[in-house]
Amino acid sequence: MKKQLILLVLMATAISTHPQSTKKVNRFPFGIFHKKNQTITGLSVGIYTGLESEEDPRNVRTNGIRLEAIGLGIVAPLLPYSPISTTEEAYQKSVYGAPSEWVNGFNLSPAGTICDCTVNGVSAGIIGQINRKVHGISASVFINFTEKHSGVQLAAFNESYLMYGLQVGVSNTGGRVRGLQIGLFNHSNNLRGVQLGLWNVNQKRKLPILNWNFKN
Repeated sequence: MKKQLILLVLMATAISTHPQSTKKVNRFPFGIFHKKNQTITGLSVGIYTGLESEEDPRNVRTNGIRLEAIGLGIVAPLLPYSPISTTEEAYQKSVYGAPSEWVNGFNLSPAGTICDCTVNGVSAGIIGQINRKVHGISASVFINFTEKHSGVQLAAFNESYLMYGLQVGVSNTGGRVRGLQIGLFNHSNNLRGVQLGLWNVNQKRKLPILNWNFKN
């Protein structure tokens, strides 16, 4: 009987404490995005973002403006290889599950963001940025990498595995592109749309100036 009572107490404690550990805190009009399990409405600030492990996401949602004081985008041009998926299997694995952060509004950083983030709005940084998903506009001067992008992607070097919309830069790369690429060099393994540039490559042909494909 005593053992059963102890077991019931332990179970009740576990049940009562588990929701508290995952419960989200609502903050308005200001919050710090480094703290986990929050919904921040207004201004969300922090120093930089990293790529958290899948087992321990930050679970933060910003509705408004998310501002990184520094940002790790400064190291994006130094990466030895692209972090974007090259196969459908790798892509599905990379976008599986919830991201570490959601941003509904503006995601801004002087250097740029490297984040397991889904941005609905505008993501901008001077040097470079890497996001999981962007629905809207993402822009930087040098590097702009996104696994899935719907909208407009602007940088010297753009890359997305799945791209719906417009890429504009010196070099544009897309695994699956549904839309328009404009740059000196454009490449897509699976294009349905148009490429305008000095050299354009897709699954059908390689052409200067203008290339296209509208069939599977």
